[in-house]
Amino acid sequence: MQREAWAVLLILILAGGALFIHATTTTEEYSRCNIGWNGTSALAAEEIRDLATLPPGATLLILAPDRPFSPEEAGYLRTFLESGGRLLIADEDGSANHLLADLGSRMRVRPENLASLERDHAEPGLITGYVVGNASPFAGVETVLVNRPAAVEGGEPLIETSILTWNDADGDGRVSGDETFARRAVAAREGNLTVLGDPSLFVNAMLAENPTFIENLGPILIDAAHSRTGTANPIVNTILWIEERPPAVAAIAALAVLPVAYRFGRREND
Repeated sequence: MQREAWAVLLILILAGGALFIHATTTTEEYSRCNIGWNGTSALAAEEIRDLATLPPGATLLILAPDRPFSPEEAGYLRTFLESGGRLLIADEDGSANHLLADLGSRMRVRPENLASLERDHAEPGLITGYVVGNASPFAGVETVLVNRPAAVEGGEPLIETSILTWNDADGDGRVSGDETFARRAVAAREGNLTVLGDPSLFVNAMLAENPTFIENLGPILIDAAHSRTGTANPIVNTILWIEERPPAVAAIAALAVLPVAYRFGRREND
């Protein structure tokens, strides 16, 4: 009977663990809580929510921004850049263009459905980009695999596609109609400000495709207040809220210990 009880307990523990993992993960693209191919759980980075507290000389990544920046926040970023910080903005739909204007940059993200005959896989959107600029994140890197990137206009080009690239406007995977071959810049910079036209460079599935680039970045911060690295999962958000507040963690630990202490106390009294 005791053996059966232990077997039931083990099953309950395993089932509880599986349920916990399922409840505390998400499939939302770019989310830090997404352990799938399109999440960023494997990216070694620390999240920061208050841009006023940016440490000088750090590297900040704004990944697929989907929330506006206030004038004060843009000011914090300008000060950060002026103090020697490095800012990387990875955007493919043009959401970062307003911030770029507020930062005084002439670079802009131009969303296009880029495809190329020069690629490493059968998918025409997985394009081989060639490093053409001299920037530390690309030191020792000759090519970068990008996934349907946007074009980046202005600034000093850092990554360009081959001339066998076109804007596949009709999505048929081949050059047709008014579509023509041309090189496109998919990354550029102005000083310490770098714009990447492909946020997917940082998702779990792409990290192994560009290991030297990721390694060159070193320790990075992610702007969690505007980037699409969060989640709408209420269970996950509750757990994250608790983890960020030590008193809440201590209170929950106390609640978990109390039943055990009560049980042992009853045994001693018996």
